[in-house]
Amino acid sequence: VMVDFYFSYRSPYSYFILPRVINLKAQGITINFKLVYPLAIRQPSFFKGKNFITYFSHKILDMRSVAKQHAMPFFIPKPDPIKQNIFTGKVNEHQPYIYDLCHLGQQGHNEGVGIELAYEISSMIFGTKKGWNEEQNLIKACKKVGLDYLELSKNAKMNEKDLVKQIEQNQHDQKEAGHHGVPGLVYKDHYYFGQDKFNEFKQALINDNLLKA
Repeated sequence: VMVDFYFSYRSPYSYFILPRVINLKAQGITINFKLVYPLAIRQPSFFKGKNFITYFSHKILDMRSVAKQHAMPFFIPKPDPIKQNIFTGKVNEHQPYIYDLCHLGQQGHNEGVGIELAYEISSMIFGTKKGWNEEQNLIKACKKVGLDYLELSKNAKMNEKDLVKQIEQNQHDQKEAGHHGVPGLVYKDHYYFGQDKFNEFKQALINDNLLKA
């Protein structure tokens, strides 16, 4: 039985769901990790004219409460993986972090630890106050999943064209599955969107005797 898991490195809700998805994997559920570019890259017009301060203020309250519920540390990312004007929502043309980050993550997936690396890096992006992008922190995160950051980084650069194709294929699959939101879990053609749908998704696995209640 295969479960597709759609994930974005800019989504705090993707970060919140990771420990639960990793736990399912530990219980023998096959998780097909599908990394996608954030909405700001795929559809920058979505944020057009959205004043981040008003748009995000209620979201941040929700994020803080979800973090508390799951006993996970949570901070506003510094730097934000996406460069964007917080007053107008306009996405910058120059993006210094997100492509390298996604390609590193996809290369990690190709080396067998996509979801585990996503957890380590997301825990720095959303679970520490600042500096997730500093080399020594990325070295530590990679080491925790048995990878050498410099080697991984080099391979990601070398395989960039293929990695872009793989991520775009994931985005195509996601559209076919009927959604563009993350985190998303797809089981038996049903798309469970958002970390708050996790229990409903898990119940479907229990009902099919794939997990113990």
